[in-house]
Amino acid sequence: MEGPRASLRRLSPVPYTDPYHDAALYDLVYAKVRDDIPFYLSLARQAGGPVLEIACGTGRVMIPILEAGVEIHGLDLDPHMLAELRRKAAARGLEARTYQGDMRDFTMPGRYRLVIVPFRAFLHMESSDDQIRALLCMREHLEPGGLLALNVFYPAFETLRDKDGVRWRSIEVTDPESGRPIEVYDVSRYDRVRQQLTVARDVIQRKEPGSETVTRLGFSLRWIYRFEMELLLRAAGFARVEILGGFDRRPLTRDTDEMVVQAWRD
Repeated sequence: MEGPRASLRRLSPVPYTDPYHDAALYDLVYAKVRDDIPFYLSLARQAGGPVLEIACGTGRVMIPILEAGVEIHGLDLDPHMLAELRRKAAARGLEARTYQGDMRDFTMPGRYRLVIVPFRAFLHMESSDDQIRALLCMREHLEPGGLLALNVFYPAFETLRDKDGVRWRSIEVTDPESGRPIEVYDVSRYDRVRQQLTVARDVIQRKEPGSETVTRLGFSLRWIYRFEMELLLRAAGFARVEILGGFDRRPLTRDTDEMVVQAWRD
């Protein structure tokens, strides 16, 4: 069941919709991303619902939480992703409650014990104003004592130095229909002053011998450093913040770690 549109007030267009219009291709490209699911599933079970997933996409995290019997709602900007989520959920006999809206300014019908933003989606907020607006909106939708959890990459020095402007094969998966590989090549540009990553991506599909289809995509992200993240969360009114270095809950000690963030509303 599709819920009402979340509020879209005062917003300018965002520059990251193109990679998400082909929801089926998105699923194929990111089929191997599974490491974060146990972490978010554990948090959802502990919360017991209701849970809100921001940037829920095609349900990579949301569907396992639904299968666990936890009440969860999904918010996403792109209607194509939401349609694919509902289709996949229905095929499993599940009902996905979805809402179309922008994480910077949305209004949901209730409040939540847990709000999650998996898979680095928060990095699509490319200004401090947008970051704080999104965090304020998420905090507003938490129950007292509720938890916000998200993850972002930490900008490793070697990556900024060695991969800037270099074309490299970032992903390779197998198309389940043709049995042939799908190759993803990225050219990443790192603006170290603006903390902005811009990616030009070619997705190469070879469904038949001797032929290939190239889909060209592009998106940008703004990375965030640890203490900057803490300041953003405190500016948005979160009472307690914990920064981890991975989904196994180890401390953040290396710039190659994934930065896993937990923040509680008082």
